[in-house]
Amino acid sequence: MKTPALIILILTFNALALTPEAEKGKTAIAACMSCHNAELIPQLAPPFYGVQNKYKKVYENKQDFIKSINAWAKKPTQEKALMQRPIKILGLMPPMPLPDDMLNNIGAYIYEENFGPPCKHWANDLKNDTTANMKTGKGKGMGSNHDAMIRMKYQQLCQ
Repeated sequence: MKTPALIILILTFNALALTPEAEKGKTAIAACMSCHNAELIPQLAPPFYGVQNKYKKVYENKQDFIKSINAWAKKPTQEKALMQRPIKILGLMPPMPLPDDMLNNIGAYIYEENFGPPCKHWANDLKNDTTANMKTGKGKGMGSNHDAMIRMKYQQLCQ
């Protein structure tokens, strides 16, 4: 009876392990984290938790996900942006003139990693939205749907 449990444990571990490509991306992503760090206040770019979730909704296939991340990083434009709200608040990121293999590895890492929820980022957003709501009667001018979603996720995942 111990054999099936061992097999399940091995399969679970393998499912959580990063591919060699993503391991290289984990090393290369340090420069990206200078802006995409969920702990930064004020925030400079959306945390990778949000980037991953948004891109996976559009690109379920790993290769398409990686291609899109690569194309975005090389030449970000308003037209190609999947995350309009962060651009309205933070502006468009600068192009990252990195080699394709490095960007592909970074894309693989973003696709595969299990990023934790950006609780500090959400708490700061909620604090700022609450302050703005008291003064103006609305959030940051981006609509209450986003604020409600962040509040719900924060309550579910961070408290």
